[in-house]
Amino acid sequence: MIKIETHRLVLSELTTQNAAFILKLHNDPAFIKYIGNRNINNIEDAVGYIDSGPKRSYKVYNHGLYLVQLKNNTPIAICGLLKRENLDLPDIGFATLPNYRKMGYTYEASKAVIDDAKKRLHINKISAITSPDNKASIKLLIKLGFTFKKMINLDLNNKPTQLYTIYLDS
Repeated sequence: MIKIETHRLVLSELTTQNAAFILKLHNDPAFIKYIGNRNINNIEDAVGYIDSGPKRSYKVYNHGLYLVQLKNNTPIAICGLLKRENLDLPDIGFATLPNYRKMGYTYEASKAVIDDAKKRLHINKISAITSPDNKASIKLLIKLGFTFKKMINLDLNNKPTQLYTIYLDS
């Protein structure tokens, strides 16, 4: 089981015991606006999401979205690497509950995920995607060292998405 610690945070694999947190996070209005409605409407949906998404990703790719908790075990976010069929590179993803935004937690968790990608997974380049109107995510990606590459379309609604990449030093 993967566990990453930072100064203030612990990142660990999601389990079905985190279903209530996933339900809350996925129904946050900002999550739905910028990431999308994943139709997680109850605990059973959240358990299904964890089993078919993050837990499957850990087995197949040895990485995935992790639960981000404060050192006192309070769950505040998810952050990790995803492997999407329509992208060549793994991409970083993150989402944080409203009460914990603008406190540096998402940056700290993202930095830890990038360091893990480099050191444990030996990945030398990752991507990131965000909607053009998600100013907070764009600002964070630039702060992390990502560079805007181009506009792409990833979904059936033909909504434009910004693609960023970062090269990890060896």
